[in-house]
Amino acid sequence: MFRPRRAVALVACLAVSLFALTPVRAAAAAAKDVVQEPGREIPVLYDVDVVVIGGGLSGFGAAVGAARTGAKTLVVERTGYLGGWLRGSGLGNVLAIKGWRPSIEEGVLADVAKKLVALKAEGYPDLETVKKDGQFLVTNHEMMPQAFQEIVEESGAKILYFSTYADSIVKDGKIEAILVQTPVGRAAIRGKVFIDCTGLATVAAESGAPTKKAEAFMGLASWIGGVDVPKYTEWLKTRPKEGSPELKKWLEDKIQHKLTYFSSTGGGPDMMNYPWDDWWERNSGAYGEAFKAAVEKGELPLYYKVGEKGIVSIIEGIKPIQFELFGGVARPRTYVVGVDPTDIKAVSEAHAKSAQLLFQYTAFLNKNVPGFEKAAIIRLADATIPRAGRSIESNLFDDAKENINPPADKPAKHDDVIAILQRGEKRGAYEVPYGAMVADKIDNLLAVGKSADGGIKFRTHMLAVIMGQGAGTAAAVAVKDNVKPRDVDIRKVQAELRKAGIPLPEKKEQAAAAKTP
Repeated sequence: MFRPRRAVALVACLAVSLFALTPVRAAAAAAKDVVQEPGREIPVLYDVDVVVIGGGLSGFGAAVGAARTGAKTLVVERTGYLGGWLRGSGLGNVLAIKGWRPSIEEGVLADVAKKLVALKAEGYPDLETVKKDGQFLVTNHEMMPQAFQEIVEESGAKILYFSTYADSIVKDGKIEAILVQTPVGRAAIRGKVFIDCTGLATVAAESGAPTKKAEAFMGLASWIGGVDVPKYTEWLKTRPKEGSPELKKWLEDKIQHKLTYFSSTGGGPDMMNYPWDDWWERNSGAYGEAFKAAVEKGELPLYYKVGEKGIVSIIEGIKPIQFELFGGVARPRTYVVGVDPTDIKAVSEAHAKSAQLLFQYTAFLNKNVPGFEKAAIIRLADATIPRAGRSIESNLFDDAKENINPPADKPAKHDDVIAILQRGEKRGAYEVPYGAMVADKIDNLLAVGKSADGGIKFRTHMLAVIMGQGAGTAAAVAVKDNVKPRDVDIRKVQAELRKAGIPLPEKKEQAAAAKTP
């Protein structure tokens, strides 16, 4: 049973933690502009087995996995809802993808489907209809967080809303407690195992675990309501597939580069610094000439700059859809390249310019695209979120050698598999290894999803849920057996996950605990 505690002194630990040069403080120190925070007593709100930091998709899975495996569990969330990307931060609208794995019938995803049917969400009459569709279309963004919250509470885990991770108290390579900032002051949370579900490996970085950075591929999502989708669809049929050679020349002059290609995994010297090839493919034929005219008139920019390298534009197109509840909705979002997601000043600027561009883009659609005459922005996401950016660096995982899209006849196997990722029926299965989530130098820390080693490889929304469930299950087993997460018996973890409805392959021999090579 949870017993919140008050007025427990952490002064000695705080003196170490608050003045240590974590990445944020190191940057300030390098700039020689710092203030010293005095040591003080911090009340301990919870003392639990497993602390999950971040209540997004991976945090939801982690909390349920840990609690159902018998651990006293707390999930800490900075907003007032669970679900992250599927609600406020990304306005996502699909949970699971037909033909992909993890499927809607695996692990806690199956519980979500059952709960949403019970809540009479999205017009699905029964669970069999959901299974037949192979996915769950989300049009009301308030339903999914409610389902997540009910499932977490039913599992026995506790939720601490409106609490932002601030720091870690680390001693002898182990997190003793984390500090969170609430609207009513600072608080501490003790735990035995901590799970970083922040999406940017923030807990890992601030605790001293090795991390690495990569391009973040950020974006701000929007919903534009009042769209006459049938009218737009008929108009689109009359448009050419791509723009004219003259339009292409204009675009190349604007970007000062030949229209070649952009790759998120890198490329040669002829690669562009932004995916203008996507803009050309998705937009040039439909409204490229009108867009050119609007740019030349100063009605909207082709892109905004952020710092020296940052670029903010809209390349993915309009993406209209007809919803029963909201009617015709378009879902454009910005695409941001060249912005460091750990530089909060640059992120703030990218967010402001993303919002400005989306409103300018909507005005352009009003004027130039049939079906959008009365359209207006009805929702902006809560944040400009990264698809990647920063992750742990684990000595149990070799990111450079991992191919998450193997051929269909050559699946990628790992002895410590905790989830299966398969991006379509024509691709092979990739066995997601537990080792990718094990942090170095901090003995009681796991990192999930984009925070895991591999970063963007593990950003898929349904995989984040099941990876979270795997991490939570492993954390609970580690607590029960009184071992470090690195030394957990992976066969016990795999057995628990199979019991939870995740179809993992049987491994013949007993695996050794995952220890430092």
